[in-house]
Amino acid sequence: MSAATPSPDASPAARGGARDDRRGEKASIVAFVVDPKDVARWRDVEAFGDGDVDREQARFRSGLDVWIVQSYLLLRGPLAARGHRAVFGARYPRNAIGIAHWDDLNAYFNGAHRARLIGVRADRSPLYSCARVVVQNDSAALAAVERYVPHWPQPGLVPRDPGRAATVATIGYFGRLARLPGWLRGSDFRARLAALGVELRLNESEWHDYHDVDLVIAARAESPSMLARKPATKLTNAWLAGVPALLADEPAFRALRKSALDYVPVDGAAAALAAVATLKRDPALYAAMVANGRARSVPYTRDAVTARWLDVIDEVAHAVPRAPSLVHFVRTVTAQRSEGRRFRERHLAEQAEVAR
Repeated sequence: MSAATPSPDASPAARGGARDDRRGEKASIVAFVVDPKDVARWRDVEAFGDGDVDREQARFRSGLDVWIVQSYLLLRGPLAARGHRAVFGARYPRNAIGIAHWDDLNAYFNGAHRARLIGVRADRSPLYSCARVVVQNDSAALAAVERYVPHWPQPGLVPRDPGRAATVATIGYFGRLARLPGWLRGSDFRARLAALGVELRLNESEWHDYHDVDLVIAARAESPSMLARKPATKLTNAWLAGVPALLADEPAFRALRKSALDYVPVDGAAAALAAVATLKRDPALYAAMVANGRARSVPYTRDAVTARWLDVIDEVAHAVPRAPSLVHFVRTVTAQRSEGRRFRERHLAEQAEVAR
């Protein structure tokens, strides 16, 4: 039997309907649901304990792993403290709160209609079949059912060594390299950085380790439609790590920028090189950006993101009494599948333009 499926003789609380005597409120199952193939990939998930998310940081790479598996592991304790029971598996217990990624919410008859759904939109098109939709940036106006929850901080994040003070000797890119713009991957940019005494590190695997990184740089050759949905993680992780950031123009970054100390906007090699040179010769500016980032990082800590998640789950537990009808579910899934096709077509057309 799936870990996400209560047995027929389970208690009423395990079936999602009993009163929790400690709180005097209705307790719920909160099911973190993935495709069966992902359940198999995470067959050891129940063996994960406190600290294992950080120790196993390399396993949290895909959107599904970050948003669903990691959320299950980090939220099951806080949910239990509120009288909820978190489960992980491939099935949706009837009338439970079901949390799933966009990628797993476009099938008609996978049982999702049985649950009160919280869908994670990620960098995808809108979700219409869910009671609430978690979005990873709030750069655009939110729909009535959408709730902004920042991306979890990078698991196992190792902050910059404060003993490096205002040294500027390394600049790091953290992320996949497939969409890296030509100017950032080119030998000319590396050579001009080297002339300033700075090494560029393109890091596609060790996303957690900032201990000897002095600046962060981020830029993508990506379609506007996709950029509009991307999170501000490269900025918030830099704040948490104590490293000033040089960032290309993306909606999520712009939405968070309150002052010139938040990050340095760059639109190509010349702007990036000028920013590196400025920070290298101005230790006071460097220190001010680090201090500002420390203050700005507070809403993006693990504790703060946990609180955001719990607010959304509590809202569904109290405000959404039952799952939708199958007819309503099928109608809304049809609409979101159509919107998904339009989104993909738009993205591919825009990406072709970007690649020219």
